[in-house]
Amino acid sequence: MLKEDNILDRLQQFVSVDAVQRQSMKASLAEDILSSDETLKAANWIVSFIESLCHAKRDLGFFTVVNNPELVADLIEVAYECLRENGVLQPFVTPMARLLYIDKKERDKLESERYVQYRAAAMLDSLISLNVSLPAEVVELLLSDYFINDLPTEELNSSIWRRLADRGINISCHINTLHSYVKNDETITLTNNSLLALWACIRGGYFDTAIPNIDQTYKAWLWHLVTSCVHKLKKKYEETTRLVAVGCLLETARKYPETQGLILECMSKWGIREPKSPRSDFQRDVKELFSRCKKSSGYNLLAGRLCCYKKWDL
Repeated sequence: MLKEDNILDRLQQFVSVDAVQRQSMKASLAEDILSSDETLKAANWIVSFIESLCHAKRDLGFFTVVNNPELVADLIEVAYECLRENGVLQPFVTPMARLLYIDKKERDKLESERYVQYRAAAMLDSLISLNVSLPAEVVELLLSDYFINDLPTEELNSSIWRRLADRGINISCHINTLHSYVKNDETITLTNNSLLALWACIRGGYFDTAIPNIDQTYKAWLWHLVTSCVHKLKKKYEETTRLVAVGCLLETARKYPETQGLILECMSKWGIREPKSPRSDFQRDVKELFSRCKKSSGYNLLAGRLCCYKKWDL
């Protein structure tokens, strides 16, 4: 095992060389950190060095300036390789949240800065999956109004939001963005992560949250959720997407019975038929969805407020 001085010397050497040399050092440096007795000191050193390169937090709390983003990204990659369920995790949480979104105009961001955002998102997603505790500051950051315009980072960010919802954190403020991801259908991963996040919102009852400055709750978005999810049941979509969509619809029909007529109407309009002899998990779920919605008393397929082409408020 390497002693503390050796680990810190290795880290100092790593940040002192150029990008090409760092690439050849990453794997061995991570192994040395993991095999040492000083992983906490190494983690604190990495965090301290990253924070020394990042400055000028604004109201949201995100960093606005990242000096030498290539080096910052390399350090995050080393830290990422050191993540273990029983390892040193907590020191990385807050700085990764602050780097998730570099608070400057999108057109002014360098590609290397976008990559820092991506690496921070990957790190934070993994940290949350390892059940690390989230300081109030981090939760506040993740529930703030920030916008990422980079598909790989958006995929990770939607996963982060889903993990927050699964922890019981109300992410209703992101329902609009998540629905736009589902509707735009830019990548399978982004669509599926967003559907899973919306499903978690249904389970958590977050659609009952009041929309700020409007005399409505997020239940007004149930029309959008139902129509988008039913559309995702079509055969042209990947099986994973269809499974998540039908699961979300089942939970929606259970949690909000007033949507059941709309679900049936949309499935009728878009040719989603009830399987007679379901064989796959998807077919069994679709059959259960039909059964659940048909049991609803008093639904009217022709009622205007339940039409899949007419938005409605609840």
